[in-house]
Amino acid sequence: MRHKRFVGVLVGLILALVLSAVIGMGVGAVMKSPGEVTTGFFTGDPLIWKYRAPRILVGICAGSAMAVSGCLLQSALRNPLAAPDTVGITSGGGLAAVAVLMGAGALPAHLLTFIAFIGALAGTGMVLLFAGRGVSDPVRLPLTGVAVSFGLGAITELLLVRAAPEAGAAMTWLKGSLYARSLGDAAIVAPFILLALTIAMVVAKHLDMLALDDSTMAGIGVSTKIWRLIAVALAVILGAAGVAAAGVLGFAGLIVPHAARLVVGANLRWQIPVAALGGAVLVTACDTLGRWAFAPTEIPVGALIALIGAPYFIFLLTRLTRVRNGGLT
Repeated sequence: MRHKRFVGVLVGLILALVLSAVIGMGVGAVMKSPGEVTTGFFTGDPLIWKYRAPRILVGICAGSAMAVSGCLLQSALRNPLAAPDTVGITSGGGLAAVAVLMGAGALPAHLLTFIAFIGALAGTGMVLLFAGRGVSDPVRLPLTGVAVSFGLGAITELLLVRAAPEAGAAMTWLKGSLYARSLGDAAIVAPFILLALTIAMVVAKHLDMLALDDSTMAGIGVSTKIWRLIAVALAVILGAAGVAAAGVLGFAGLIVPHAARLVVGANLRWQIPVAALGGAVLVTACDTLGRWAFAPTEIPVGALIALIGAPYFIFLLTRLTRVRNGGLT
């Protein structure tokens, strides 16, 4: 029964993603119907292939990467509030991108993507360094990540204040945007995403054991430290790739894993593909809405995701408080 539900959810999400992609490729200065988009896609319409399809592809990469990163972090740290923000991924990528934009001005999009990827990895490296021997501690690591993220965020804000006239591009990137994304951007991050997703699916059965407490794991001869580090490493690669592709999409890594867990349960072999598709649908749909709702003004996709994520985050905090107080089971 649960397997049929899992397959049904996958099919539904795939159809939703196709629909979102088709509608998204039709939205722009020149509006196109779904039929025109489909025809243009198969006949090589330059408007579709050069400008709109790459944007959708980058959105799929970013959404799936951020969502699965959140899944792995929440599982590894046994913390329902864990997300790419927790281990310095988004703040590191944001600081790197803003620093380069402020210093060098406009850059080719693919170069900024690469710089943000390196910055996200560096931000996580700082968290791991400051966590020290507590790097495998499900409490110490996220607390260290929050502290480092606040610090990096403060430096980012300082740079924006000191360089206000040039801050427009940086602010757009920090809000999360698919504007002017190209196939080159997707080509940079896609290999990392595909590799990390493949490894995550292969080891998902082992990562599921992280839900058990450390004493139980030790009793059956399994090292929690090794598997927790593997999960965090995969999450970091995915989160860094997601941030590099589309900027800061923080809530995508928080709300999608919870939705996936609610629908198919905590089994990562089911949760990971559902979260990947769900994240892709969320980002592409919000991007389409942001371009259509207030056209010709474009609302950053990260801002729309935050509008959805903020109320959910408050609901989650309320629910967790009630659970700890014995109000829910």
